[in-house]
Amino acid sequence: MDALRIDATRNSPEVIMDPEANIFLIKGISHPENVRKFYAPVMEWLENYLNEIKGKTEQSIELHLSYQYVDSTSYKYLVELIRILKDFLDAGISVKVMWCYEEDDDDMKYSGIELFELSDIKIPYKVVRIPSE
Repeated sequence: MDALRIDATRNSPEVIMDPEANIFLIKGISHPENVRKFYAPVMEWLENYLNEIKGKTEQSIELHLSYQYVDSTSYKYLVELIRILKDFLDAGISVKVMWCYEEDDDDMKYSGIELFELSDIKIPYKVVRIPSE
């Protein structure tokens, strides 16, 4: 399956979904003008990838979410993204999500915790502090 790569802009995050390199990453600012249009290819890619690897229980996915800012509309799409990842789990595929936040950004730290705890979708996740440089 071909990788999905979307370059970051001032208002939208970088996306890398590369199963060959085993890199699954969304990083940056999520405040796109049209959130649905931005996240639709990501959701579609994940659903297609799930269909491709279903039944291959040796497969795994580790998604790194590393946001500097997430607007409320994007947040709703992240809940949908978690639902898709739950489908991976339900298919017997190992899933880990890393919510990465900068050391001094408690708002992003707690946004990640809320995303996973309040969504009522149970998937393995870790909140990871990125040290300041």
